[in-house]
Amino acid sequence: MRRLAIGAAAVLLSVTGCSGRGHDAAAPAANRHLVYVAGQDPSQAGVWLADVDGSHARRLGPGSVAVLTPDGKTVAVRRPGGIYLLSTGGKVLRRLTSRRLRPQAWSPDGRTLIATRAGDLAVLELDAIDRKTGRVRLLSSGSIYGFDFSPKGDELVYSRAPSVTGQGLCGDVFDLYVAKLAGGAPRRLTRDGTEAFPVWGPSGIAYSNFPGGGTIEDCSAPGIWTMSPDGSNVKPLIERAPSNLAGDGLYGLQPLAWLDGNHILTGIRSDGGNQGAVLDTKSGKLRRLPDYADEASSDGRFVVGSGNDVRGVHLAIYGADGHRVYLRKDACCPDWNR
Repeated sequence: MRRLAIGAAAVLLSVTGCSGRGHDAAAPAANRHLVYVAGQDPSQAGVWLADVDGSHARRLGPGSVAVLTPDGKTVAVRRPGGIYLLSTGGKVLRRLTSRRLRPQAWSPDGRTLIATRAGDLAVLELDAIDRKTGRVRLLSSGSIYGFDFSPKGDELVYSRAPSVTGQGLCGDVFDLYVAKLAGGAPRRLTRDGTEAFPVWGPSGIAYSNFPGGGTIEDCSAPGIWTMSPDGSNVKPLIERAPSNLAGDGLYGLQPLAWLDGNHILTGIRSDGGNQGAVLDTKSGKLRRLPDYADEASSDGRFVVGSGNDVRGVHLAIYGADGHRVYLRKDACCPDWNR
């Protein structure tokens, strides 16, 4: 972990893969926003709100994490006292929960906030928080490696290792599960302990598949595979990350979002964050993008991401074709409803 104030948050997300978010329809233009964390050191870091192209940025107040509701009217912010709900005008509406959880994503209907609880060695809980009552419901425990909503928004796919080894991806045994957001027993999709970081889109579930050799080289070279939502029709798009993406500070591939039925926004995992790329599901070809990637816009045309490299910790917005729209230094951890 770096000691840069907000860089550590970006690294945590890239390691745990717990920033899961569906590819939802955008809100009306007047309510489309970008939220992120910015500041040169922890004492100065706070939550900022901007237009989706990065313009008209303004500080909402203190906070270490922020996620925006799909309608663009409310922001869930993590503060020392718990998770608070703020209006996009900056007014504190109320404290949602006093528990020390990390807000991750709102359900597509805006009624449920997905949050996680982390320990020293792993993300230990995946929780659902009812927006109306603040009730926290445990979805899964163990060691969590990513989640995403179904296209309809009524289900959640996630990766879970039942036991925490302390060795992360090189020691845990993790599989994919699907659970109804409303509750009930989860459905297990895989049983070989090598699947993580799922994203659910129009052509099924894409995920990182880690080679099963058990060596450091293997756990640093996940490829990208897909399956149908019922766990059938499993196939590799890139069976194993090529050697040039699995060494010298790079750790294989991670799907981030479906751009459309044939293209997946992909992260090349690194110490500084997920370096952006686009994977063509028909040809298996990977096209590198110019900066880090976290989320795609609802129409698949734009990407927002943050990370740390020779330019320092920064946030970037750019088109899926590679042209840059916005760059801000000392900023990370974006969320938007573009």
